[in-house]
Amino acid sequence: MTTFKNRYVALGKESTYGTAVSATTYGEMDDESFSEEFDMLNRDDMNLFATEKITTGKHSSSGSVNGVYQPDFFIMTLIHGVFGRHTPGGTAGVDDKLEHDVNASVLPSYTIRVGRDDKEIVYPGQVVESISISANVGEYVMFSASLVGCKTETSLGTLATATHTYSGDAAVFVGAYVNFEDQATSSAFSSLVQSIDFEIKTNRDVDNTFTLGHQTYKRAPPMQRLEVTGNVTFHKAVLNADVAVDEPKFEELIAGHLNDGTAANPAISILLEVDSNNKARFDFFSVHYGTPSTNVSGRDTQTMSVPFTALYDVGEGQIALCTFSSEDTKFKGGGAVDLDA
Repeated sequence: MTTFKNRYVALGKESTYGTAVSATTYGEMDDESFSEEFDMLNRDDMNLFATEKITTGKHSSSGSVNGVYQPDFFIMTLIHGVFGRHTPGGTAGVDDKLEHDVNASVLPSYTIRVGRDDKEIVYPGQVVESISISANVGEYVMFSASLVGCKTETSLGTLATATHTYSGDAAVFVGAYVNFEDQATSSAFSSLVQSIDFEIKTNRDVDNTFTLGHQTYKRAPPMQRLEVTGNVTFHKAVLNADVAVDEPKFEELIAGHLNDGTAANPAISILLEVDSNNKARFDFFSVHYGTPSTNVSGRDTQTMSVPFTALYDVGEGQIALCTFSSEDTKFKGGGAVDLDA
């Protein structure tokens, strides 16, 4: 019988890119998909009717983790991997902030360690390619992160014992609040939203990461232009008479709608709350909405789905802000960890 305690995903932040480090946090994830990737180089000798020799070319690894969203150290570390700057709150673990470090040349890299029944597999030099979060009626809020990095270490490790520093639950749909043109709270939110999802993508340039003399990445794959996109679905077509908290309405969406907000009044604000001490709010200051989709049929109730793209806000000097509180013991107390360290 499978021993589930031998299955885990852990990470540690690297000080030197590609040099494996010990795990500092274990995730409560549903699944992982890390694997080795390499090219096959074969020679076509005109004197032979089939290939005689073959070798491997560029080596790398990549994968993702998926699970429910909770503001634990593991997940917030991965989210920090697309932001880059952590500002601890006045009280450790309370109102911490994650912002995009626009002056950073590189974002953090991590060593991912995966326990697979018999042995631990080590994936060094992993950088976060993207993170995504989705909230749907009747479900847990879901989190996913995709990473890419150096080749897998060929020496298999000894299994560790996974330990967790967060004892709370995860966010569910009744604790997901969405507001428009104002910060979301448990008392200030739209009652028309059926689901919302967003993705923050770093668009890593893996092609220009290889150099002569090295089989795998020599440097962290450079981050290209940051993209923040998402989709929001309302349980009905939002018309002028339906607007309660500045929801984007159909009449303005079909004309092409840009909402240029501020830190105090972000275009879209999403609060994911487990309880008052464990929560995260994502604010997108300036948002351009895409074409709304709202159709009728003899089978389904009419809803309205709208894609959106978050834009860099010159006034705020940011594209997004994450404010969170967590009772994870790594965030609270005198020894609270600064994710920038």
